[in-house]
Amino acid sequence: MTAGRGVSAVFGYVLTLGISTLLVSGLIIAAGGFVDNQRELTSRSELRVIGQQVSGDIAAADRLVRSGGGTRTEITRQTPERAVGSQYTVAVRTDGGGPTPAYLELRTVRPEVTVEVGIANETAVTGSEVGGGEIIVRYDRSAGHLEVVEGDT
Repeated sequence: MTAGRGVSAVFGYVLTLGISTLLVSGLIIAAGGFVDNQRELTSRSELRVIGQQVSGDIAAADRLVRSGGGTRTEITRQTPERAVGSQYTVAVRTDGGGPTPAYLELRTVRPEVTVEVGIANETAVTGSEVGGGEIIVRYDRSAGHLEVVEGDT
């Protein structure tokens, strides 16, 4: 009878350990998916804010140009180098495939997120692509259009 109780205790311990391992593994897998989802949502939100800031700068430069504001129109914005730990690009698109004829397309690679933000402008804007950091919106008087370029930082 003593041998039966010894086996039961070991069997119970092994069974408890096995069930605990399965439960902890399930929680880790579920939490990993939750963290990835939250990271994607946070990236999307941060890109949208950056896009709205740059779009606002383009709209402000557009208003300055149309009002005849000075000989040099240039707006500089310091944006974060990374969005949620990932490098990103800000592309000016003029293909009409976005929310407005000219729009911004912000993209991260990890996680893979793309956000489109419309631009309220009347002055033509050229297509370009820049990374995070210092972004300059300027008016090229000789070509008659706005452009978005990287700064010197």
